[in-house]
Amino acid sequence: MLGKRRRFWFLIGAAIMFLYFLITSNPDPNKPISRNQVISTEMSIVVYTRTGDGGAHVSIDNVTLSKEDISRIVGWLNAAPESAKIPVDDVTGSISAGIALRLKHNAEIKIQYNRKQIIVSTKSRFNRDSKYILDQKDLRDFLDQKLEGTYFGEDPVKDE
Repeated sequence: MLGKRRRFWFLIGAAIMFLYFLITSNPDPNKPISRNQVISTEMSIVVYTRTGDGGAHVSIDNVTLSKEDISRIVGWLNAAPESAKIPVDDVTGSISAGIALRLKHNAEIKIQYNRKQIIVSTKSRFNRDSKYILDQKDLRDFLDQKLEGTYFGEDPVKDE
C-alpha cells in the first residue's frame, strides 16, 4: 500500500514538473530572442542568369551567415517596434531571399524578402504562429546587399 501511494505522488510530482517546464520554456513568437537561442540558420537567395540561347536560368544559392550577421539579424528583429509590424495572412510577390532561424524548443523564425517587403513568420513549440510585414531599414539594406548582382548580373530597379 505504501509503495502505491509513493509511486502515485511521484508520478503527480513528475507531471507537475513536466508541465511547469513545458509552459515556462515555451518562447512566445513575438518576444525578443537572444543570439544564444539560435541553434541553426539557413539563408538562400534566388539568382537569375542568362543562357547562351537568350533564355534565363534561375537557381537557388545558399549563403553562409557569419556569427556577426546572425547577431545583427537578431538585433534588428528585436529592435523593431510593434508599429513596424503589419500582420498579414499571405505573402505576395516572388521571394528573392529567405532566412530561417531555428531556435531552441522547436521554435522558428523565417524571414522572406521579395525586394519590396520583408515578411517575418514565427512559429513556437505549440504552433503559435504569427506572420507580419516588417518595416526595418537595416535588415532591408542587409538583404539588398546579399542580393547584389543576382538579377542577370545587375540590381533590378525597385518600384517605390
